[in-house]
Amino acid sequence: GYAAGFTPNPTYEEVCSGRTGHNECVHVAYDPSIVSFGDLLRLLWESHDPTQGMGQGNDKGTQYRSGIYFFTEEQQALAEASKTAYEVLLGRKITTEIIPAGPFYYAEEYHQQYLAKPGARPYCSAQPQGVSLSGSEWVPEPLRGQHAPKLPEGYWAKHGPRPGCTINFDNKQVSLAAL
Repeated sequence: GYAAGFTPNPTYEEVCSGRTGHNECVHVAYDPSIVSFGDLLRLLWESHDPTQGMGQGNDKGTQYRSGIYFFTEEQQALAEASKTAYEVLLGRKITTEIIPAGPFYYAEEYHQQYLAKPGARPYCSAQPQGVSLSGSEWVPEPLRGQHAPKLPEGYWAKHGPRPGCTINFDNKQVSLAAL
């Protein structure tokens, strides 16, 4: 879908024009008793190169910028803390924007779950860096009890992003009990 811009109900073509201010985004629904916001942040940082500014790999433009769009002050604090920690681990400046969430607009059907569709053109523009944000030391102490990462390291070993590409995984539901 699309978010972080100013044009209501944009189309894919409008977003690609760079004139809507929107970013191509995912809308994440999760059960916080199983997956923490900290886990989601780890997945975000490890799944792409957050230092590329207005683009990811060969995909260039404002709609390909890295962003975290938060709903609460706790999410903002966690996003900022994780960014600071990951920037140290990478040794490079992170360009990911962290701003309040605005409206989310669902993409057209043909642009949803693109890589999962038969015949999709798989490519690896996200360029994961192979640097892990494991542990919970980066989570601010007052938020650690509720938001520290919950997924076991076995999950990350089996299903976590790999350097160079994020698309060599199927779209089946992951069973944590099987880890």
